[in-house]
Amino acid sequence: MVREQPPGCPRCAAPRGGVHACWPTGAPIDATVAAFDYRGEVAAAIATAKLSGAHAGWAGLTEALVARLAALAPEVDVVTWITTPPGRVRQRGTDHAACIAREVARGLGLPILPLLDARTRHRGRDAYRARHGLPATDVLLVDDILTTGATAWGAATALRRAGAGTVHLAVLARAGTHPLGA
Repeated sequence: MVREQPPGCPRCAAPRGGVHACWPTGAPIDATVAAFDYRGEVAAAIATAKLSGAHAGWAGLTEALVARLAALAPEVDVVTWITTPPGRVRQRGTDHAACIAREVARGLGLPILPLLDARTRHRGRDAYRARHGLPATDVLLVDDILTTGATAWGAATALRRAGAGTVHLAVLARAGTHPLGA
């Protein structure tokens, strides 16, 4: 497998040393961890795993993410994921983010709960609603790729509205250094 990216900005996971636009002030996401940059072999591996519907395709990628998270030891109580919309699950045969989250939870020894529902006919920041009240629960929110941050922002906002104390985002890969939360 390809080399992991070095630890980046603790808030947005952008590579250190370069100019990047971090999460804006007031973002619902407290910290972000990414195992890889989204390019080349990593982008191809993620695309293959998504389209194959096979759980095994995520193994090497999730192991790297678990190792990164274990080293940083974020204080979280539960793992959840950014739910794949039902139409995509039917197309692919699986909710790929749930597969990744299960491996992350197992690797970190944390419970996993389905806390989000994808809202049909909604996109970006309005695409998710939380399933349960979460009084003072600190959540590790898992997805495959962080691009613009709009989806992660929407999911984290729903978790915060439901009572999450903190939301840490964990992704396999971060794409680019463009402004987040758009």
